[in-house]
Amino acid sequence: MKVVFDKAELLAAITPAMGAISSRRDNPILECMKINAKEEGVRITTYDNEKGFHVDMDANVIEEGCCLINAQRFFGMVKNMPGDITLECGKNMIATLSSERSQYEIQYQDPKLYPNLTEISGRQSFTLLQSQLRDVITQTMFAIAENNDRLQLNGAYFTVDNGYIHVVALDGLRFAERMIRDENIIKTNIEVAADTEVQFIIPKKSLIEVIKLLEDPDEKITVVKARRHVTFKVKNVTFHTALIDGDYIQYRRFIPKNETTTAIVNTAQLRDSLERALFITEYKEAGRLKAPVKLNFYDGLLNVSSVSSSNRMSDDIAAVKTGEDLEIGFNCRMLLDTFRVLESEKIKLKLTTPLSAMAMVPVDDDDDSFLYFTFPTRIAEGY
Repeated sequence: MKVVFDKAELLAAITPAMGAISSRRDNPILECMKINAKEEGVRITTYDNEKGFHVDMDANVIEEGCCLINAQRFFGMVKNMPGDITLECGKNMIATLSSERSQYEIQYQDPKLYPNLTEISGRQSFTLLQSQLRDVITQTMFAIAENNDRLQLNGAYFTVDNGYIHVVALDGLRFAERMIRDENIIKTNIEVAADTEVQFIIPKKSLIEVIKLLEDPDEKITVVKARRHVTFKVKNVTFHTALIDGDYIQYRRFIPKNETTTAIVNTAQLRDSLERALFITEYKEAGRLKAPVKLNFYDGLLNVSSVSSSNRMSDDIAAVKTGEDLEIGFNCRMLLDTFRVLESEKIKLKLTTPLSAMAMVPVDDDDDSFLYFTFPTRIAEGY
C-alpha cells in the first residue's frame, strides 16, 4: 500500500475517529485505526466494541492496500510531520511515513485481525439541522446518570417523529426534558409502520462524540436507527454506537404537580446569583459538608443565600410571585447545571413544599419546549 495525503485533510479525518479508540489494554487491535486505500479514496475506521467511526477522504492512492496502525502513535506522527505525508506499508509489517526530509517507521498489524465493522442497515431514520440536534443534547446531557444500576438512566431517551424531536434525561436527583417542534424534521420508516415513532436510548459517552461532529449549525444530519445501534451521518463521517437496551423509566410520574408557589424571574440574574453562591457552597472546610444554597421566596423578591462557617453571600432578585412564601435548599452545583443551559430570558419556577422538587418551565403555559426539575436538600434549622 502506498498513499500520499494532504496533511491538513488527513488530520481532519483522523481527529474525529480518535473518539472510538479503545482505552483498555486487553485488546491491542482495538487501539489501532484501520486504513483502507482503494482507487476511489481512503476509508479510516476505528472501533472500541461499543462505538465506531468510518471517515472517508480523498488521497492520491498509488498502490491499493489496507493496514492497522496504532492510532495514538499515528496521530502524533502525523501532527509532527512538516507537510504532505506519504504512507507506505511494506511486506515486513513496517509502515513508513515520510514528509519532505522527515521520516517515521512504525510496525503495523494484519487488517484481517480487525473486527468486521459493516454498515448498519437501519429500520428508521430522520433528518434535522445540526443546531437542533446540538441543542437537545447539550441542554439535557448534564442530567444523565453516571453508572446507575438502572442502565437506561445512563443515557438520553430520544423520541422522534415528523415535526419534532424530544429528549429526556434523569439521574434520580434532577430531570431535563427538551422538545423542538419543526415541520422540517423529517422521519423515514423502513419495514415499520408509518406512524411509529423513532425511539432509542443513547449512552452519554456516545453523545459526547456526536456533539463533536456538529460543527455546521445550518447543515443537516441524518440519523439512522437499527435494532440495537444508531448511526449519525455528517458529510464524510459516519459514527455509529450501540444503544442501551430496555424501556426507559416512566418519568412522567416524577414530574411535580399541584404547585403552591410560582415565581417568574430573570434567568440570567438567577444564574449569576447561583454562580456567586457556588463560591461559598463549594468552599471546603475540615469536618464540614458542603453548604446548600437557599432560595427564599417572599413579597416581590427571591433571596438567594449561602452560609459557611467563615463566609456568607446574599442576593435579592426581583420575582413575580404568586402563592405562599417558601424557603427551599439545593445543592448549588446541581441547580446551576440547569441554569447554565437555559436560553430563555425569563423562567417560571414552580414549587410545592420545601422537600418537593422545583420545576423550571417556560413562562408561556402553552410552550412545551423544555421542562427541568431538581430535588431539594434539607436545610438545617437556623441556617
